[in-house]
Amino acid sequence: MNTFDTISDKYKEKSLVQQKAALKLIELLKISGNDDVIDIACGPGHITNLLRKITRGRVTGVDTSEGMVKQAKAMYPEIDFRHVAVENLDYSDEFDIAFCNSALQWFSEPDIAIKNIFDSLKKSGKLGLACPATSNWTPFLDRIISRVAAYKEIEPVFSHWKNPWFHLPAKNDYRLFFEKHGFITIFLEIEYEQTDYSIEEAFNIYLSGAANGYTGKKYYDIAVGDDYISAFNNFVKEEIRKQSKSGRIKVDFNRLYYIGKKQV
Repeated sequence: MNTFDTISDKYKEKSLVQQKAALKLIELLKISGNDDVIDIACGPGHITNLLRKITRGRVTGVDTSEGMVKQAKAMYPEIDFRHVAVENLDYSDEFDIAFCNSALQWFSEPDIAIKNIFDSLKKSGKLGLACPATSNWTPFLDRIISRVAAYKEIEPVFSHWKNPWFHLPAKNDYRLFFEKHGFITIFLEIEYEQTDYSIEEAFNIYLSGAANGYTGKKYYDIAVGDDYISAFNNFVKEEIRKQSKSGRIKVDFNRLYYIGKKQV
């Protein structure tokens, strides 16, 4: 089972920061009324549905999580959704826009993934991508997780955790990464974003993404039980509560926004 399968039915309501990034990325892309669009890592399809409302062209969503795709098909039956990993995409010169939000960091083989996205685009097609960026991608969670990892109930197991995320050191490294796969950089920025949330909202933000990396069983080199995962998540919520003020906490991310054009 993909780790995101377990949250597919609640992802839309929990993914507050991902939705905020998606709206900004849509604005940057300037999608035209006839563009054919592929939504990479589409999740339960709510952003794909927004894209469909912008263009009269073909809109396709793909995701590696079977649970997410099942949700998307149920909610938006008029849109074409496929259960396929980006590393296995088989499109060629079919789309004007590749939309990829909050997913690059999860790609197991990022070079293959970006090559496949490039191949899926028509000549002069554009990639619009947003994701948490650099090793300092979330100062908020760095503080929380460093405390949780030191708990006596967590430390012996967490010492076997292997970081699953793909991050590059700096903005120029991202530019070089995309350009080596044939893209011409149109826009590139790493923005520091900070928003004030309630304790429950901040915890849901954690559950919508990072929790799947920190507690995904495949990211440990020993067997991990459900009791450990439950305890880990409970301690995260407790640390969020401890670091909050008057029931509110600032959640911050360093987020990459990239627009690249397929070189012809």
